Amino acid sequence: MSNADKNIPCGVYEDSRSEREGCKLNSPEESDFYQPMILRQVAAAVPLRVNRDFIALSGFTSDELGVGDLLSWIHSEDHSRLEEILEAEEGQAQARHRTKGGSWQLLNWRVKAQDGQVVLLGTANHKPIGDLSRQEDEQPPINETLRTTLEAMVHVVESKNPGLRCSILLIDSDQEHVSVGAGPSLPGEYNAAVEGLRIGPAVGSCGTAAFWNVPVVVENIAEDPLWKDLRDEAGIAKVCACWSVPVTAVNNSILGAMALYDVKPGAPTRHQMDVLETSARMVGLAIERDRLELQLREPTKMEALGVLAGGVAHDFNNLLSAVIGNAELAMRKVSEDAPVARHLEQIINASVTATDLCTQMLAFTGRGVSTTEKFNCNEMIQQTGELLQVAISKKVNLQYELHGAPLGVEADKSQLRQVLMNLITNASESYCNETGIVLVGTSVHNYTDKELIQLHPDTALEPGNYIRIWVSDSGIGMGPQDMAKMFDPFFTSKPGGRGLGLAAVQGIVRAHGGAISVKSMPGEGTTFAIILPLTPLENGEQQLASQEILAAKSARILIGEDEPLVRDVLVMAIEQAGYDVIEAVDGQQVVDVFRSNFESIDCVLLDFNMPKLDGEEVFTELRKIQPDVRVVLCSGFTEHEILNRFQGAGIAGFVQKPARLDVLLNKIDEVIENSRP
Repeated sequence: MSNADKNIPCGVYEDSRSEREGCKLNSPEESDFYQPMILRQVAAAVPLRVNRDFIALSGFTSDELGVGDLLSWIHSEDHSRLEEILEAEEGQAQARHRTKGGSWQLLNWRVKAQDGQVVLLGTANHKPIGDLSRQEDEQPPINETLRTTLEAMVHVVESKNPGLRCSILLIDSDQEHVSVGAGPSLPGEYNAAVEGLRIGPAVGSCGTAAFWNVPVVVENIAEDPLWKDLRDEAGIAKVCACWSVPVTAVNNSILGAMALYDVKPGAPTRHQMDVLETSARMVGLAIERDRLELQLREPTKMEALGVLAGGVAHDFNNLLSAVIGNAELAMRKVSEDAPVARHLEQIINASVTATDLCTQMLAFTGRGVSTTEKFNCNEMIQQTGELLQVAISKKVNLQYELHGAPLGVEADKSQLRQVLMNLITNASESYCNETGIVLVGTSVHNYTDKELIQLHPDTALEPGNYIRIWVSDSGIGMGPQDMAKMFDPFFTSKPGGRGLGLAAVQGIVRAHGGAISVKSMPGEGTTFAIILPLTPLENGEQQLASQEILAAKSARILIGEDEPLVRDVLVMAIEQAGYDVIEAVDGQQVVDVFRSNFESIDCVLLDFNMPKLDGEEVFTELRKIQPDVRVVLCSGFTEHEILNRFQGAGIAGFVQKPARLDVLLNKIDEVIENSRP
């Protein structure tokens, strides 16, 4: 489509430049922005782009600059510096470029590769070389508050430049494409056309500025090679010039680009570019502040959900304790071949299975570690994979890239197995019944504090050796909107999906002192990566054989439990085991009963959550009465969480609700037996 077809009032590139050069400028604000720039592809002799400032600086025309290879234009003493970054296909260096007058001009050179093509950018403004990296952490979708702020910034810039229009494009989560942050004065059709534009070494003004982290001035869109694939889009907006600057974070990594558009060809003044660069810095600060506030709000949201989930799990565990306990007591009164025995066994099995929901509810809040042990992570992964191989699609091949040596981790094996099963199942389902490969791998990396902050800014991990576990697929992938919500409880992108899913996975990983990250692109697949602290495995580590402890049943047990259903079950079960039992219905009554009978009480079975005084307060009071009191705590929360609160206090034992009666009785037997001389 020609300019005439699009009705773009764009003049000839050379004319607009000559008119500017023929004008006598009266003030620094009216002086032209000056940035010589040359863009070369290593494999091609002809430069991709040479701007007018570079032609004026070097004295060579574009055609003359296309003769000979790159190094023939570079001072021989600087060849090694340039060759080093060319071989690495990335990096920055300074090297001198030949001029027509026989002198040498020092340039800042940047090298990057995209789609197998190595490209160099040379600039001569001698400002500090910008960071070429883009922020690695996931970028959340633009919320309405941030969008309003960005649009306000755009209007401010436009008010300082009457007749010009402004827009902001932000780097997407995939670090490859841009989304429209603000462009209220541009046609909606234009904004829609550039939404999702892939940045590159020579992609328009904003795409190039975001790729190289340098200002890019295009004086005439109709003739500039940077816009050769975007002239239709320019026709929609009826713009003929575009001047863009990168939007950067405080650490100078790239967040996007901000641009001014003119309806006629022309170059910006120095003052216009100064205003645009200052505004872009303010935009970067606004984006970082918004993302920081989002990170700060997330723990508050998770804490509130944790309180809710913890309360529900506690109440649910109490109900399950009563169901399981009564069913087990009934089982003891019927013969194994009685018709009702099978139904009672089904009630028990269903109730035990229901406890997994409580475990998940506690897990996603980060409160789900229960029994930890040291084990070889690679071995656990292979065992889990073997179990899953029969459950996942037969069209999906499960493969491994495991570290050569055993990798020790101290964790709850069942919970880590749950994490792995969730990730592998999700990866398998991403192929939508098509053939594919799910790759599970492990490695070891010594993470520095800087790496941990960059990769996992929302955690407070200590630097050191971590196991990295990844699960990768090349299935349907996820878009930015799904990735922003994937760790929310009950969120799912699957039809008919349900459960806590990735929220539980994240909670389990964090509860084990680790972190989880994800990279995904629609149509290209997903990789989940988990890091966990590396733990040395002791040689010849032995597992103690379980021993049945035979205790004399002449002891007295004080039961502190406020739930009548649970208390009744405990009293019946412990009395049937041969113990003498005293009951208390709240924390204060436990203290009062113990004070009156402590000489005859051998063990206190204490619920952690009770009215009047909670378990921690009761334990403190009991220690005042008898310093060596033997207390077994019961709670719907986990052993890890409860014992951390009582660390070093002398708790004799812990039983997590809902517990099978034999587990509870064995724990009481063990505590009493250990107390005997």
